[in-house]
Amino acid sequence: MKYFLLLYPIQPYADVLIGKEELPEIKVRYAEIYQELIRRRYPDFRMVCVMFSAPEDLTKPDTSQLWKGFSVNGKDIIGACGVTFGDHCKKRIYPKGDKILELCPHPVEELVVGGFHLWDCVDKTARWAYNQGINVLVDEDLTELFFFSTRSPRGLPVFKIPVSREESLRRTERQLRKAGGFFLKHARKERKKRPWMAQI
Repeated sequence: MKYFLLLYPIQPYADVLIGKEELPEIKVRYAEIYQELIRRRYPDFRMVCVMFSAPEDLTKPDTSQLWKGFSVNGKDIIGACGVTFGDHCKKRIYPKGDKILELCPHPVEELVVGGFHLWDCVDKTARWAYNQGINVLVDEDLTELFFFSTRSPRGLPVFKIPVSREESLRRTERQLRKAGGFFLKHARKERKKRPWMAQI
């Protein structure tokens, strides 16, 4: 089975990335665009939403924190990572990779990881999956980079990320070339160390 593993689509993270002072309808629109991109880019993948655990029961997801405007449908899986948001933030406790991957019924034919944050939980989870021999890829458009790619010059959310991952990667490569050869060279070098990242 193919899975899109979404790490921590929670309101506290969205508030930081969008801005707490932003209007509620704008925050909801970001969630709708984010979800639409997942559904259109990965139509034949089953979505697995990983949430922090409820303080009263670590086996249950704390759905009270779910990003407003983001919805989980009947065929999606929503599960707990085994660590509360409070413990993660205050004590820097991270969920174990096997606990997260248990939420994806096996066999896992292909795994795409998105969510928050790219160079922290997303990278750690993708690395763990890769080391287990799973065919895994990180979709950077569906990490915190999403918020920079969908913000219009006036600060409003617009759907301007290409639905095609290949077109999105070509766009990234063009932007790096424009920034200068050093940036493209450095990006390629760093990505070679991480086979779960798209190679450009």
